[in-house]
Amino acid sequence: MTQRAFQAAVARLVVDPAFRDRVRAIGAAALEGELTSIEQQRVMSIVGEKGLDATRTLHKSFRLTKLYSTLPLTRQLLGPNRLAKEIGSFWEATPSDSHYFLDESIAFCDFLRKRLRSGLRIKHLEEIVTYERANLNLRRARIEPEVPKREIVRFRYDPIILFEQLVKGKHPRAVPERTCTMIGRVNKEGEVHWRLSEKVSDKL
Repeated sequence: MTQRAFQAAVARLVVDPAFRDRVRAIGAAALEGELTSIEQQRVMSIVGEKGLDATRTLHKSFRLTKLYSTLPLTRQLLGPNRLAKEIGSFWEATPSDSHYFLDESIAFCDFLRKRLRSGLRIKHLEEIVTYERANLNLRRARIEPEVPKREIVRFRYDPIILFEQLVKGKHPRAVPERTCTMIGRVNKEGEVHWRLSEKVSDKL
């Protein structure tokens, strides 16, 4: 049991900078779990090593790569400054608990959707985040059969023009209003396909 607590403490030093700083500031009193005195000493020796900061840099790079590679439209819409700010807030609120790219990216989408409900105002962000989250969920269906094989995303603006501008590296401008729905499915081969429908009914 103490070995598990020791491993958890070491991992937390890497993924939770607030915990790391607290241990550095007040010592073993900040440690949690059933640690023996020897294990506490080992944790204290690790927290003072320069390699810990290097490990944390690698961990951040890994998490950043997951988001950059799986959410291209969201990344382009937010832009580098806003993206960095939102990722920083996401990491503070959500320590990494998965090595899977899709899990991390879906969690970030959920974080952004929560931010939108709390008052964040960025035009088109709700539709883009909802679409990319749905796309990731469909991709995950290939390895988790319980995931629904259909996703429905409603748009207030033309998604085709919106996607085209973002893919070209442009910030969306003058995207015409278009009340429509994108319907995504996974075929028998595990491939994701989307189609556009002018209907907005829940019975799609």
